[in-house]
Amino acid sequence: MTKGNRMATTREVRSSQRQRRVRVYTAWHPVLVALLEHVLPEGWYQCISEFQLVREPLRVDIVILRRSRRGAPPRPRLLTSVVGELAEHTLVHFKGPTDELERDDARMLLAYALQYLVVAEIDDPGAVALRVLAPRLTPRFTEALRSLGCTLTPTGPGTQEGRLGVFPLRVVETVAANAREGEHLLYTVTPGMVADPGGIPALSPAEVAVFWALLEHVEQVRHPLPGQRKRHMKDEKRVVESFEQALARLVARLPPEQRLAGLAPEQVLQAYAPEQRLAGLAPEQRLAGLTEAQAVLALPDAMLRALSEEYLATLPRQTQAAIQKRLGAASGRQPARRRRTRGPSK
Repeated sequence: MTKGNRMATTREVRSSQRQRRVRVYTAWHPVLVALLEHVLPEGWYQCISEFQLVREPLRVDIVILRRSRRGAPPRPRLLTSVVGELAEHTLVHFKGPTDELERDDARMLLAYALQYLVVAEIDDPGAVALRVLAPRLTPRFTEALRSLGCTLTPTGPGTQEGRLGVFPLRVVETVAANAREGEHLLYTVTPGMVADPGGIPALSPAEVAVFWALLEHVEQVRHPLPGQRKRHMKDEKRVVESFEQALARLVARLPPEQRLAGLAPEQVLQAYAPEQRLAGLAPEQRLAGLTEAQAVLALPDAMLRALSEEYLATLPRQTQAAIQKRLGAASGRQPARRRRTRGPSK
C-alpha cells in the first residue's frame, strides 16, 4: 500500500470513529427532565440533565437527581414510582417511547454508577441509587442484570426492584405504571404518546398544571430562546406532534365553562359569524340592551320606509343620516320597473 493510500485510509478510519462518538440527543430527554423538575419537592433536589464522566460522554440517557439540602424532604405528590424514596444521588437511566432496553444498558448503567462515584468524589456507595425508566422490561435486559448478580422483584404495577452491585435499583415500566393514580404523566414518555397521543389518561388538576409546563418546554425544543443553541434531536417532530394532539384531546374533555375560563366575552364571540352569535335567541333577546335609535337601525329596509317623517325627525341626526343612506343605497340597487306598453286600442 502506498503512503498516500495509507494516509487516506487513516483519515477515513478517524472520521468514522468521530462519527460513532457523536452523541445523538433524543427530544424525549428534555421532556423527562422537565417532568422530573416539576414533580420533585421544590428546593430539595438538583436535576442534572447531563453529567460528563469522560472526554467523550457515554451513550446513555442519564438524569441525576442530587439532594441539595439536609433533612427529610416532603413526599412527592406525583410520579412517586420515579421520584419517591430518592437517595442523596439518584441516577435515572431513561429509554424513550421509541427505544428499548438492551443488554448493554445494564452494563453501562453499572459502569456509569461506578464512574460517578469517582468523579463526584463520593466515599459511601450507599449514597447512590439507580432508577431505570423505560416502556417495558425486555428479556435481554433482565438476563443481563441477572448475569451481573441482580434479580428483580415486583413491588407494584409497573415497578420492580433489586440491587445492581452495591446500588439499589428500581425499574419503572412506563406503559404499566402510567395507569396508576398520580402516575398518569408517565404516558407522555410511553409509545402510546407516539401511536395514540389522544389516549392520554384523564389528568388531575395537579397533573394538568405540569402538562402545561411540559408544553412550554416542548415549544422551546422547537423554537429555542434567544441565545440558546438549537440541537439536532432524534424524534423532535414526533415529540411536538404528539403533545399537540394530546393537548387537543385534553381540551376536548373539558366542560365548556372550563374551556372558556379566563376569556372575555368579546374574545369568545370573535370566533363566530354574526348569525351564529344570534342563533337561538328570541327577537326581543336580540334587541335587548339597544337604545331606541339602535333598535330602529336594526329594522329591515321595508319597515324603515313605513316610518313617518314626524317620527324620524325625533331620532338623533346620526341615526337619520344612516337611515337616509341605507334607503338611498337600497333604492339605487333596485332595478327600474318596465312600463307595460299598451296595445292598440280597439
